[in-house]
Amino acid sequence: MHNISALLLLLLLSPTLYSQSRDYWLKTERKGTAYANQHIVVTKLPDGNLRYESAEHVRADVIGTNPQDIFLDATYVVDADLRPVSFESTSKSPVRQSHSTAIRSANRLNVTVETVGEPSVQRTIDMEGAYFDAVLPDLIARRVAEKQFRLKLLGANDSKPNWADVEVGNTTDTEISAVVRGTHVTARFRISRTGQILEQEMQELRTRTYATDASDAQNITYLNTADGLNLMVRGRKPVPNLYRVPRAQVQVRWKNIPFTEFRLEDNRQRVVRKDQAGDQYEVVLEISTPSEPTPGSAHPPSDISRRYLGDDEYIKPQDQAIRKQAALIAAGSPEPDSKVRKLLEWVHANVETDLIAETLTGPEVLAQKRGKCSENAILFASLARAEGIPTRIALGVTYGTAWVGHMWNEVWLGEWIAVDATLGGFVSSPSHLKFIDSPTIDGVLGVRLKLVDNLEIEILDFDPGKAPKSLKTGITGPTYTNAAFTCKISAPDDSWALTDDGAGVLKMDPSKGEARFAMVLFPAPPGTQAQKVLERRLAVVATTVPNYKLIESGATKIAGRSVPRAVFSQTNHSGKTLINTNILLIDGVSAYLFAWIVPQEEAAATDTVLNRILDSFELIH
Repeated sequence: MHNISALLLLLLLSPTLYSQSRDYWLKTERKGTAYANQHIVVTKLPDGNLRYESAEHVRADVIGTNPQDIFLDATYVVDADLRPVSFESTSKSPVRQSHSTAIRSANRLNVTVETVGEPSVQRTIDMEGAYFDAVLPDLIARRVAEKQFRLKLLGANDSKPNWADVEVGNTTDTEISAVVRGTHVTARFRISRTGQILEQEMQELRTRTYATDASDAQNITYLNTADGLNLMVRGRKPVPNLYRVPRAQVQVRWKNIPFTEFRLEDNRQRVVRKDQAGDQYEVVLEISTPSEPTPGSAHPPSDISRRYLGDDEYIKPQDQAIRKQAALIAAGSPEPDSKVRKLLEWVHANVETDLIAETLTGPEVLAQKRGKCSENAILFASLARAEGIPTRIALGVTYGTAWVGHMWNEVWLGEWIAVDATLGGFVSSPSHLKFIDSPTIDGVLGVRLKLVDNLEIEILDFDPGKAPKSLKTGITGPTYTNAAFTCKISAPDDSWALTDDGAGVLKMDPSKGEARFAMVLFPAPPGTQAQKVLERRLAVVATTVPNYKLIESGATKIAGRSVPRAVFSQTNHSGKTLINTNILLIDGVSAYLFAWIVPQEEAAATDTVLNRILDSFELIH
């Protein structure tokens, strides 16, 4: 959801020795996976200034489906007191290539940013009392006797300096330990007396950085951000289809984050109970279907307009392309609520889902028309603010087969109302669980980072809504029924064993032979297209199973509907070739994935068995 290089390398700061030239490497890992490196060269120039050259490489595999490489090369020049003189940086990723230059004049840093495909941007940064973050280790080494002090630090991609609080710990003749608390993260350092980082741990992201040789540093692989970084949380109990239920009570637990850092209520969500025991926090939330917004909403108060209509680092309502596009979309809709609907529908229809590692600005999303939930939220906020509609960023989780980190928006229509451009409409169910809202992307980042590896979520109670009361989830003879997903399906005969895992997965196993069948049930956000979901699934499978080969793709019929179908081969742990048939049906907000796996030599002979199972499937409304 946020710029991955900023998230993963924030405070991976260049260890330097200000008295002489240096050339060395850093390597970063999370949970044993090394995914980033940094090459540092520090040179003392003839004029007495110091040059810091940094080459960073990050490899991120976004939830296992989209491996990406991000490079950032930066050169900083500072004077003998480590004060900024100039910098030049180049960043390159699959979605952005940019080049920045900056020269200091008095206490101002004059920056020019040139991004491929975008107009050149000039900005001026107030550098009074500020340093480049590259010199932080040297500053700590020079000021070790102070024990505690504050610093203003600017990185190559920052639009303004950020405060950091430094607390010096144990020191020896060769090493200094220090804790640096930034805006969103806390880093623990071991630094040599000459200013080189020996080891660093980022507390919120559970990453470790250490000095090493070039060969070891360059031995990195892709970090799968599904491993906690995107707030993926699986509950211990079965979860209903939250897009179908009108109300649910949800229990959320975490450690070491005060309640005051959260904003847990909106037009759908209210706090039922709060509890704290030591560093353990727990809250019970009730999330209900909200009422429809009132047409012709009241003019927003001045304090709301002031906070939620302006530009920031990502949201750009004053950009000319944004203003022009917003006016075109909203034309003919004088009321704010109708403008909001049009803007939501347009973003949903025109921005292609692409799990990019970086975070794009509103104008960049408009130009590229691709991105993940954060890009949808940023573009929508830019367009809505351009039309005079106060808009803020909301961050939390949404439910599919697990609770997954998500970003959406809230708009002021007489009250704050949750909307989701990723889904193309108003949030109308307990599917979205909010943790915080803010006028800016930066404002939600702190809580998001602190919740990494630090979150438990369970559904305590829910209203089943309009599900037929006669339906009961369970297995009776050869037939399985699911009340939450209003369906039933049968095995070919009584010799097949049926197993329900209680979390939406039904398995069928024959008494003889090696054929296997499974049906996976999961919520589908409104407007989800089965073909796109199946394509994304195949992209993941292709990277995770041995010897994947797509054999055919097309359509078939289930419950009288034409649905996408794909057949691929793979190799199991014994080296045997298996044929895997995947079929996906989406009915409203309910998804049904059917998987049939057989050894290659049995595939033709078992087609009729698969057809009997599929013919037995029934939707019950």
